[in-house]
Amino acid sequence: MPINPKDVHLLKQPFGILVLDKEVTKQKVASMLKDSRKIIAVGDATTRRLIGFGMVPDVAIIDGRERRSRSTYPVNYLAKELRCRNPAGTISNDAMRVLEVALKTASPARVFVEGEEDLLALPAFALAPLGSVVVYGQPLEGLVVVKITLAKQKQAKDLMDRIGID
Repeated sequence: MPINPKDVHLLKQPFGILVLDKEVTKQKVASMLKDSRKIIAVGDATTRRLIGFGMVPDVAIIDGRERRSRSTYPVNYLAKELRCRNPAGTISNDAMRVLEVALKTASPARVFVEGEEDLLALPAFALAPLGSVVVYGQPLEGLVVVKITLAKQKQAKDLMDRIGID
């Protein structure tokens, strides 16, 4: 289902702790991911950054693009690959189903999205096991680190309901 343009502003605010690009270091990220049940990365640049730090996410959600352009640096690492379709500006039922499977698959798993993965952070917040961490990029700002709690899951589900996603 497409997101109503009047609701887009709801998705622009960081859902967790924003770490500015100039402050993103291996040590800082490692300390924020320490003791996480699962690490879920959303986005090609975010996934590549974690892998560059030697941290392979349990689930990575990528689309082969960065800021709407084909990525010149593919995200390559050994992982079980799942695929889904998710048109830009939507959260499709196919993407939701594949994300649920990926979260239950032995790590690491990579979800390759035909379309766009940007909005899939939202169902990742709702579906990730408690104690997990979702990391995604805030364009031109940095990384957002979201520790999954019952409150975060509820916040994500409420927002999905508000914008019309089941």
